[in-house]
Amino acid sequence: MGDDDCIITKQNVVCTLCHKVLTNHGNTTNLRAHLQYRHKEVFDMLVQENNIAVPPRKPPAPKMITKIKREPKRPKIKMEYSPPTLHNTISNESAGNDEHDEQSILYESVVPMTYDDDDVIDSNHFTKIEVSNANDIKTSPCSTDLLTVNRTERKFCITTSANNIENELAIDDYQMLEALANLVVNDIRNVDTLYDDGMAKFIRTICGNITIPALKKIETYIKEVHSDKQTSLADQIKVHSQIKPFSLGFEIWENVEQKHFLSIYFNYATDAPDFNLITQIYCTIEYNKFTVIDNIFEDFNLNNCTAAIINCDYDEYLKHFLNEKNIPVILSYDTVVNHCIKNVIAIPAVASIIEEVKDTLMRYHLEISAKDVEIPQISNEFPWTYYELLKFFSETVSWPEDVEALVTSSKVIYDILGNLAITIETLKGEDIPLSSMLSPITSKVLTKKLVITEGDDNFAATIKDTISTTLDKMVLSDIHLTISALLDPRFHRLTNITNYNTCVQILTDKYDRIVESQGISPIKPSGRTSNTGVKSSTSSMIKKSNLELFFDLTEGPIEQPAAQEPSNVETDLKRYRSDVYVSLDESPFVWWSKMSHLYSSLKHLAVQYQCLPCVVNMNYKKPIKQQISEHQKRFMLTGNLIDAILFLHYN
Repeated sequence: MGDDDCIITKQNVVCTLCHKVLTNHGNTTNLRAHLQYRHKEVFDMLVQENNIAVPPRKPPAPKMITKIKREPKRPKIKMEYSPPTLHNTISNESAGNDEHDEQSILYESVVPMTYDDDDVIDSNHFTKIEVSNANDIKTSPCSTDLLTVNRTERKFCITTSANNIENELAIDDYQMLEALANLVVNDIRNVDTLYDDGMAKFIRTICGNITIPALKKIETYIKEVHSDKQTSLADQIKVHSQIKPFSLGFEIWENVEQKHFLSIYFNYATDAPDFNLITQIYCTIEYNKFTVIDNIFEDFNLNNCTAAIINCDYDEYLKHFLNEKNIPVILSYDTVVNHCIKNVIAIPAVASIIEEVKDTLMRYHLEISAKDVEIPQISNEFPWTYYELLKFFSETVSWPEDVEALVTSSKVIYDILGNLAITIETLKGEDIPLSSMLSPITSKVLTKKLVITEGDDNFAATIKDTISTTLDKMVLSDIHLTISALLDPRFHRLTNITNYNTCVQILTDKYDRIVESQGISPIKPSGRTSNTGVKSSTSSMIKKSNLELFFDLTEGPIEQPAAQEPSNVETDLKRYRSDVYVSLDESPFVWWSKMSHLYSSLKHLAVQYQCLPCVVNMNYKKPIKQQISEHQKRFMLTGNLIDAILFLHYN
């Protein structure tokens, strides 16, 4: 079979593929059968390489069970309880002698241990008797005694059929180990929860008397799988970081032990098989004042890092590291929205209304619950729960007249916050939303949805102003989000740019560094042609995407006269902004791949921002209940497998 596939010792054979120990009968029959059944691909490869003729497998012959003629010392007894109504008529012969029609009946099956091979029967396998309302009694082939007793000793039983026995015998220790490890990873749970009474009983009920692997064995298996996958991923992204731009995501969180952790994400653009953005969790480390972040990125070229997306309020230690590496910091958009909601809730008038809403729901709690309606619960860590509560209070319940004033006030808050919900729904339409979407979306919200009108009272005006101020500070004032929008052909027309000269200067400096590091040839003058404008033809019958519905564009491309200008970052950007018009549904990756030769300086800059998502992870896409559930699962993680479990779960 080959030394690479097995280890033959004096006592046994060990398969190195799954570490199963096989009985040694003096030949390789057992190993061949094991490979053919458990590792079919390896077996087929060995057969093909060595020209081995494998005879067809014979159908399994029925097992013959031979009894030894001796009295068993300790018979095994199984008792089944059956309701008395099922036994009013057992047979015509015994109908006259039946004196216990109203009593319970127990069936005993004596199973003598008279089998040659102990593997033929296990301690959970008993003869099963089927009883119906018919006169005939259906029994299995084994003979049994039917006894009637007056006292019921057991109210239930669990029996196993032949099919279940086959399934039990088919589950080996390695399969059980793999299944339990997958359970830990998929459910984001601690390994020790597998040994809770309920879980242990469930496993034994499903799998019979199979032994649950030791805790250390499961932990070792998870560590090995994590090590293999993490090493492979780390090698790939480290090589990528040396030659292509990327971005990083940082998420700081806390567990039940009040320990802080830092989860790091790696984001990069790829053109195989399609142009898209990929985000993967790289690692999770315990985060404290002794953490050395530089060690994590020891083999990375951080000069190619476009920016870092974070979900926290500028943690000083992390901020110092990023500033030292000259990596810009962008706040994750779901965190920006959470800030907006928190700032609104902090307004005294709004806080007062929310307290009144909570009190009203408590007063009517019994009546609402009687109608099988679930009242949303508030979580301070998830500000969107306040939005859900106001939505429920304003729209779901029909209130009496004395509550109408409160309903009106809560609806004002809910309607204004709904503009933020629209932006989140727009981002959900993207597989991974790019940061280039944030400035134009925010500009649209501020100019169309949050403008203070004559019909707004002071209460509504204060809420709108609070949200507008927060969005302007965290999104529109961010120079890198502005640049990202400029270099996205879909959005460069849809954002208000108040710091254009600063953007040009940053792009020029960045381009000079790229030329110096990559040895790019100097730019030759490029003439502008009238056909550089691109507009995708779309039929009015085609369903509009979230982006098209959000912006509802009606303008078309503006024809510009041809001109001859020297080519540099500033002139290319000027031509690009006046010439380019593309559909919101067009891929920016594909567009730059096709048209970058017309804007030779910008093509090297655009790719820098194509690897920059506007969120740390995709949790914002999930329903709020699922977000809270996964947050709680992660919160309960303890021990030294946190990194491995989260890595395997999300990758």
